[in-house]
Amino acid sequence: MGRSAAPRARARIAAWALACFALASVARADGTLLIVGGALAEDNAPVHHALIEALPSHGPLVIVPVASGRPARASQGFADSLVRHGLARDRIEVFPLAVRDDTATANVDESTWRENAWASAKIERVRDAAGFWFTGGDQVRITQSLRNAEGEESPLLALIRARLAAGAAVGGSSAGAAIMSRDMIAGGVSFTALLEPLASAYSDSEDQDSGRLYLTRGLGFLPGGLVDQHFDRKARLGRLVRAMVATGQARGFGIDEDTALQVRLGEDSATVLGRGSVTLIDAAGARFGFGTSALVSGLEISVMAPGSRFRLSNFALLTNPGDATVGNEYFGYTPMQGGGMALANPRLDQALGHDLLDNDAVRVLNRYSIDADGRVLVYRFTQTGRSAGFWRSDGARDHYTAVRVRFDILTLTAALPSH
Repeated sequence: MGRSAAPRARARIAAWALACFALASVARADGTLLIVGGALAEDNAPVHHALIEALPSHGPLVIVPVASGRPARASQGFADSLVRHGLARDRIEVFPLAVRDDTATANVDESTWRENAWASAKIERVRDAAGFWFTGGDQVRITQSLRNAEGEESPLLALIRARLAAGAAVGGSSAGAAIMSRDMIAGGVSFTALLEPLASAYSDSEDQDSGRLYLTRGLGFLPGGLVDQHFDRKARLGRLVRAMVATGQARGFGIDEDTALQVRLGEDSATVLGRGSVTLIDAAGARFGFGTSALVSGLEISVMAPGSRFRLSNFALLTNPGDATVGNEYFGYTPMQGGGMALANPRLDQALGHDLLDNDAVRVLNRYSIDADGRVLVYRFTQTGRSAGFWRSDGARDHYTAVRVRFDILTLTAALPSH
């Protein structure tokens, strides 16, 4: 619902004034993005420390809990984690922006906070913020709270942009990661994203894990590319590819849970932190045939293990994350070409590492998915002359990095037994 012209005019003036103050108060620098794929564990020291270390020496870290259905608990939980990792509690501020009431706070109705992104007095309190953190929940709540129905940006969003440009940090987990790109994935699953038309409407957070792909506008903090989160556990590879096609984005970033992509703006590089992987999709040379059996051909996929550093512009690997596997393969078995819970190495990094790039018996790996109607998706991974693999162990588990594996997506129909 729109606002009257007078409040919009006041908002523009407030946004301009706050932005000017923020840019003038800190020497010009480029800030840091910390994009977390969700389910950030309290004991994940590399990610928490990266956020704390990215903060300028003055000003608070501002937690924005608007995505959460439990905004008070989400804010308190993340604040407690930061304190355990060394950030002084008096450097943490919660910005009162929410659309749902938190039942844990009997005397506060957080749903009354929904207009505070336009409240100049509240924004004034955080004008010197060292960073902003968006909690998980529903990413659409974030974007709808920071823009009005006409698409005009709120003074709070203007301040966040100004502080980021002036050297502050901006981060978020789950929903707080989804908002980072210009285009935003709000809902849908891989199977329907690849085989059915895009959704034209979004209901609520239940749509995130069901139904057709729904796309909308993100906040565009990340320069180029499209972000998806909870990536490997929720099997969002196909969803990300279809979203890239729909938005014309040539680069995709799929971030696993308990894992962060750290981007220092102004540098053409990014680093993977945490316990999972970041999957990179390069669609620059791809061909698309939606409605045919060859849905997508000629993608390149890379899976970056923790500690990997790569160029944002072309996904070239900048660090050596372990021992090279191609030409030094440890395995020589023929893996099953299939899919499902009965097969080994279900994670993407395991499949591309164990079964393909660290295995001299195969050069092509197929993974199949089938639904109750007999529709089959085939993910085909092919080792080429451009492909590279790396392995290391942290003593508890193997970590594989896969670089520039060809990736094709096909579809076919299978006859299922009658019940």
